[in-house]
Amino acid sequence: MPGPAGVSRADIITLLQEGRSDRYIGQTLHTSTKRVRRIRRDLELPDATRASTITLEQAWTARTCDTGDGHLTWTGAYREGFPTLKHDGINHTARRIAFTVAHGRTPVGRVLAGCGHASCVHPRHVTDQPMREALNTQYQQIFGAA
Repeated sequence: MPGPAGVSRADIITLLQEGRSDRYIGQTLHTSTKRVRRIRRDLELPDATRASTITLEQAWTARTCDTGDGHLTWTGAYREGFPTLKHDGINHTARRIAFTVAHGRTPVGRVLAGCGHASCVHPRHVTDQPMREALNTQYQQIFGAA
């Protein structure tokens, strides 16, 4: 949604995610630094300093949107159909970050939304290959091979 002078919130968020200061963003986009600061607080991003940038998890969080029904959708970029973000010059997929946040380990194989919502990146909803294989084994043990 555009703010003063037509500067969109998305434009401000993009520069915040790059670790830019409120003053830099205000001057670059010709908008109020108070508005930039308010958006930074809404996203729970730390104040920009010359020595620090936002963490990968903070960058991921800034690109998610709570749907109100228990899911998180990705508002960031997509690459070849997958939700992605670039942090410190490295491309990451949103679901792999979500998986690491939830499980404290690097996922094995593809990470998919296990909740049935293809666009969901909620940390508790993503599964890796070993998790899906374990669920399939349990299903076959209960119901037999289909």
